[in-house]
Amino acid sequence: MESKSSASAGTNEVSMLAIYAAAFFSLSITLMKGLAIPLWCISLGVPPAYMGVILSARSFVPLFLSIHGGSLMDQLGVRRTLLVLAILNGLLPWLYPVFPFIIAVLILELFGGLVSSLAWIGAQTALARVAQGDSKSAGRFSFATNMGNLAGPVLVGFAWKLGGPIAGFGIISLWGFLLFAAVYFLPVGDRPKEPITSWKNLMPKWSVYRQAFVMLKEPGVDLVVFATFLRISAYSIQASFYAVALVHLGQNEFNIGILMGVAGLSSGLATLLGAPASRVFGSQVVVLIGGISIAIIFISMTPYLSGFSIFFTAAVIFGLGMGVSLPLLLSVLSNAIPREQQGLSVGLRSTANRLAGVVVPIGLGIVIEFLGISNGFLVIGIVLLLVLIIGSIVLLRRARKVSEARG
Repeated sequence: MESKSSASAGTNEVSMLAIYAAAFFSLSITLMKGLAIPLWCISLGVPPAYMGVILSARSFVPLFLSIHGGSLMDQLGVRRTLLVLAILNGLLPWLYPVFPFIIAVLILELFGGLVSSLAWIGAQTALARVAQGDSKSAGRFSFATNMGNLAGPVLVGFAWKLGGPIAGFGIISLWGFLLFAAVYFLPVGDRPKEPITSWKNLMPKWSVYRQAFVMLKEPGVDLVVFATFLRISAYSIQASFYAVALVHLGQNEFNIGILMGVAGLSSGLATLLGAPASRVFGSQVVVLIGGISIAIIFISMTPYLSGFSIFFTAAVIFGLGMGVSLPLLLSVLSNAIPREQQGLSVGLRSTANRLAGVVVPIGLGIVIEFLGISNGFLVIGIVLLLVLIIGSIVLLRRARKVSEARG
């Protein structure tokens, strides 16, 4: 009996290590491209408004298919789906230098954004199924995610400075194949799946979307989705025009990679502070909203700063705000949703991610085109803070009324 128990514990430990490795190599691909694609657009001479469209393209298709992608994870199995996505993440980066045209970048961002988005959904779904809401596992998962966000951009910036676009995109390709290696050891306890007998099984179903949006009636879920939108709005600034602003301010590719990476390091460390901070302030909501506010403020003030040390400090504080909020989002959502709907719930949250990823770069690009980069960052920062404050007040009042009605 003891041997069976120890074998089961060993299997679960291997599963969790594989999940943490998948976290390391999944979301970080998006941040690595958040450095590489703006640099590539600058080298191609793309104007700010068009650049905003290109940088939002990575989120456009996932905006409509994230819920369906989460449903596919439940239907087809996390491991099987992730293996295919990891291979695509390894192959697609080479097509950017092969086709150095604006329209090609747009098309690759449309398709590549879906691939990387679904890979991140898969990693989160694997965590939700195995950890089942355990806050310690969620913290470690978040920490691994942000360690990837540290290493990835630094390596891309270093490679780009030494070897140009081919070296930079080569590092992103390597990341995709390392994700494949992590997923290979990822059983995640999937039940045996039936073979795919028809392409109709892979097509979106309106019933799935209706089921996902019904979840928004729950007060905890609506707050998580709203907070996710604002948190990823701050991230979308970093993943789009942050590198452009730093180039404008005289920073080289390696320095930019370090700044994006140190934000990931700060965020990774801050994920471990989510639960303690909630105990200190007596509320997860206060920490969540406070963290997102900090992230918005310190990314929006970038064009008004000067000197690498100042940029470094602002990046650390930005990462602190981003990191402290992530495990709270993951933990609250996984506790609010049944295990068999975890993929669907992650897809719903990812839809909020991608809505921010579409709206923010386009809006910021248009404002920069007309008002300049400094005013563009200022305007977007003020708007996001107002939405966060007003929306939080409305949703918290709604939650209080629903709680009183339920007794």
